[in-house]
Amino acid sequence: MSYSEGYFYGLDSAGFHKLVYSDWGAKDGRLMIGVHGLTGNGFDFDYIAPALVEKGYRFIAIDLPGRGRSDFLKNPLDYNYAQYCHDLTGLLAHLGVNKPGSVDWLGVSLGGLLGMRLAGIPFSPIGRLVLNDVGPEVPQPALDFIYDVISKSYRFDDLAALEQRMRETRGLSWGPITDEQWQHMAQHNARPLEGGGVTYAYDPKIAVIFETQPIGELDLWPFWDHIKCPVLTLHGTQSFLLTEEIIEKMHKRGGGKKMDVISFPDCGHVPSLMAPGQIAAVTDWLDKTP
Repeated sequence: MSYSEGYFYGLDSAGFHKLVYSDWGAKDGRLMIGVHGLTGNGFDFDYIAPALVEKGYRFIAIDLPGRGRSDFLKNPLDYNYAQYCHDLTGLLAHLGVNKPGSVDWLGVSLGGLLGMRLAGIPFSPIGRLVLNDVGPEVPQPALDFIYDVISKSYRFDDLAALEQRMRETRGLSWGPITDEQWQHMAQHNARPLEGGGVTYAYDPKIAVIFETQPIGELDLWPFWDHIKCPVLTLHGTQSFLLTEEIIEKMHKRGGGKKMDVISFPDCGHVPSLMAPGQIAAVTDWLDKTP
């Protein structure tokens, strides 16, 4: 199966920064963009990407700035939603996207918030939108919890210690994960520290903007109202972030768009997209949704 890594450069307030992405599948396949969650990176899609390639997709999984293989930003205030959207439109331009509705989008949490922003703009390039456990609003208790987690510094003696903490925390919400998958996620969610040890593969300064703009400077409901493309929302029934009330409101304000919801009772925030049932939910929906 074809796999490579690519990169391009974005512009922030302090200069240029390098953005790296995973590129799965044939170059002439239907294009799908995968955008990870707040502390994730493009490797989070490594298990669903091959299944999408089998369906004829070219799947691009970017590392947002401050995550994984991409550059950390010099000015922490640049970790904002406007910058992320500029970088993602830069990615689309880099890939040669120039037509409305010509790409599909798989957004995990933060990646879903960004997808809603871009899908709700006239002449959006997004043709089908898959949201992984996120809606146009996020409850304040969930925001407070997330900020409390990302505002702390973490250091682990080795990769095994980091993996153990991932099992103890994310294992409560991701759903069924195999030992091999835990090891894979730990490996790709770690970066070495000077002086020894490892920490998570994201810039802890992403928390700074969270103090004032936890989901951005704009109300997302107007974007949701203007989305015309079909939407699939994946929902962990134990999620503290995407509630039944928010899903009901999404239906009521759907504006006639096709919106399907698939729930996973053994998940919270967010389903991992690594379990066969979760992967099949996405690929089956894409198969039947024009």
